[in-house]
Amino acid sequence: MYAETKIWKRSLANQGDSFDTHRERLRQTYFKFRERVGNLIQHIPTDTLGLTVHDLTHLDALWEMADILTDDSFILNPAEAFVFGGAILLHDSAMTVCSYKGGIDEIRSSPEYSDAIAQFRTNFSSKDLSRIGTTTAEAFALNETLRIKHASKAEELALQQWESQIDGNSMFLIDDTEFRDHYGRSIGRIAHSHHWNNSDVPKNFIASLGSFSGFPQDWKVDLLKIALLLRCVDAMQIDDRRAPKFLASLRIIGTDSMEHWRFQNKLTQPHVHEGRIVYTSKSPFLVDEANAWNLCFDTLQMIDRELRDSNDLLLKKNLPKFSVNGVAGAGSADALAQYIEVQGWRPLPLNLKVSNVPNLARTLGGKDLYNNPLSPLRELIQNSADAVEARTLIDDEFLISDGKITIKFIESDSETMMEIDDNGVGMSEGVLTTALLDFGFSFWKSSYARAEFPGLQSEAYRFRGRYGIGFFSIFMWSSEIIVSSRRFNEGIDAARVLEFRQGIESRPILRAAASGEKSSKWTTRIRLKLDKDFYEKVNPSPSQEYGIRSRYEHRHSFFNQNWFQRLRLLCGALPINVILEKDSRTERVSLPEWRECSNEVFANFFNDVIFKNDQKHERFIPTLTKLSELPPMGGRCFISPYNSDESKVAVYEKGIFIGFEHTKNIFGVAESNAINAARDRHSRINLSQDKEWIECVRSKAFAVCRNIGEKIELQSLFVSYDVPDPNQPMFICNREFISLSELKRKVKNNGVFFIRLTEESENEFSWKPAENLSIITGLSVDESRVFPLVKFRGAIGLGQNIESLVLEAKEPLFNFLREIRDELGPTSRIKTEHIESSGYRNDYIEIFIQSTIND
Repeated sequence: MYAETKIWKRSLANQGDSFDTHRERLRQTYFKFRERVGNLIQHIPTDTLGLTVHDLTHLDALWEMADILTDDSFILNPAEAFVFGGAILLHDSAMTVCSYKGGIDEIRSSPEYSDAIAQFRTNFSSKDLSRIGTTTAEAFALNETLRIKHASKAEELALQQWESQIDGNSMFLIDDTEFRDHYGRSIGRIAHSHHWNNSDVPKNFIASLGSFSGFPQDWKVDLLKIALLLRCVDAMQIDDRRAPKFLASLRIIGTDSMEHWRFQNKLTQPHVHEGRIVYTSKSPFLVDEANAWNLCFDTLQMIDRELRDSNDLLLKKNLPKFSVNGVAGAGSADALAQYIEVQGWRPLPLNLKVSNVPNLARTLGGKDLYNNPLSPLRELIQNSADAVEARTLIDDEFLISDGKITIKFIESDSETMMEIDDNGVGMSEGVLTTALLDFGFSFWKSSYARAEFPGLQSEAYRFRGRYGIGFFSIFMWSSEIIVSSRRFNEGIDAARVLEFRQGIESRPILRAAASGEKSSKWTTRIRLKLDKDFYEKVNPSPSQEYGIRSRYEHRHSFFNQNWFQRLRLLCGALPINVILEKDSRTERVSLPEWRECSNEVFANFFNDVIFKNDQKHERFIPTLTKLSELPPMGGRCFISPYNSDESKVAVYEKGIFIGFEHTKNIFGVAESNAINAARDRHSRINLSQDKEWIECVRSKAFAVCRNIGEKIELQSLFVSYDVPDPNQPMFICNREFISLSELKRKVKNNGVFFIRLTEESENEFSWKPAENLSIITGLSVDESRVFPLVKFRGAIGLGQNIESLVLEAKEPLFNFLREIRDELGPTSRIKTEHIESSGYRNDYIEIFIQSTIND
């Protein structure tokens, strides 16, 4: 009972002096005040659902907390005790509609209520909102509004007037008019202050309130002292009296609120030991109660901060300090677990965090980080690959061929699980609980890597992980994730489990791995319970994800592929064995030997992934040739005259797919560098500059051609690269298909060369292949004129200097003309003539190159 507390007895109880009449008046006013507040707050459980006990027992218990917090040196005079008691009574009393004179209508007209309705709507689709109805939304908004406004509203309650429905008389919580006028505003402001930031309290309570008329002069009220006392005792009262089990069975309690009930129900009343408040638990928190324990930890850390900050302010203002200066065990999760016990798991001290926010902002570049629907799986595979490669660098007996990554989908009627495990370097408990949880923290570049694996950091360029953000992408697919890991050189009993039960919003828990969560065959396993809309996420419709498709599909049926095809594209070039188990099938989805394997193995693996290996393509698979750039760059591509619109080179970074490079008539695999955190853009691959590869693949391609059409299609490609085969057909002259070599011989013998450029766009003329057969089958043809079989890039504008264009030879057309002029000798002349003709774009330019020897 509050009247039995030491702080009450020292201040408001009769002391046997001449001021007992004043104390009696204060006591009687307080008794009436308390009674009326009791009537008011009995409506709180109905209006603000889920709250722990907020009745008079809670308010009275704050006097007991004040006894724990203070000793005989912390003195309250009777007036201060009255104000303190009044602030206790009011601080949470506005958690009910009854505290508002205008009732529910007043609340609904507030901006806080409108915000709460809007917040509710953003969490649901229109369809769900129509199903839920307005009642739920209004209940949520009322709850939120009362909670948000209760502290500010408490400031008004000491002076607020109610009208009795019985006789119409005015009613107040503080019945004594003089006391209400003198102390009411201060009581309300102190009640309000319990929700202010600690730093705002001294700014608002600078002066003390003078004594009431007729009271002793030294009965003034130090408002700062009382405000600090209130905020601390209010925070401290979190024992099982706030959350009785039987009451919990009667109340409607939401999921979040229930965690408050769970942890408070386990706590005993606090006591003081060696200057610190000690909270203990009646029984250990089990694994299923981990969220409640973490919330308890947060709360005790908050209490610890309040006590320390308040004591600092009291000291600064030269006021008596509280007799306690913190909470036992609040410094760390391990320390608190000695008082608030756990069983079967170990709490961790930190939430997921971001070490370098500016770096993260630069990395993301203002874009959505992950647009590829398979990004989470890609990031997991990439992390596993890095772990395997790291092990090859520090374990002399472990070769890259020993590495293995296994991806498994486990489906049942009710849920789908995905597991990915690897036999890489593994994670110690320290890495598991620090580096892994630090968003934006790149392990391979950190001091953690130096401590765990000395010498490995010099090889960090080998690894794929650069930004320290990949692991967090898996929360796009799941909120229930289990990570089990051990160092590769430790026994399986060293395996630890990091478990996320409510996604990124909650703290993970750390515990020893159970029998099914550790193995000698793998060092790390990540297990996800996939969200119910998982398959919708990885198979977006065109209308929903047009941007994704336009970026990743590239005229390729990626979204129509099965999982084995998708994974062969995603990690096909990885130098580590990757196995996929799904739908009762087990297949390898990586080709570590892709650089060296036979053409047949390469084609079979990437068939229906990068290209369609039909009968026409099949003849050109032997043109498969390594790019000249050495590993880890380079690649392996072949050329085909068919399906040029679907031609593509799959681009990888260290074996992980980035995107496609579209190069006409070329198919294959190439390595490059990703240039953004999302890994969907890469450094340009310019195959036209790889002359060694072109010359090699060119000879192979023409060797398997069966007709002139195939040869012309290929020659067209090589002309665009400005490296045509001089011995393959390129021109028609005097009804014959001739090569560049043959043309040069003709030109040299005749001493003259003649072509006609047709108008392609206004005042621009190009050399285009003939559009009909008359140049071959006609009865009369110009025997001196040369017709191209392929398009030569380059155009001449009216008035341009042809000599300069040929001299610079920047485009295939002018490079070709330069070769012809050189064939005719250094003194040969180039002449152009613009011929105007009626009709739309019927003008043409004739070009003559003639040897001066024939002049």
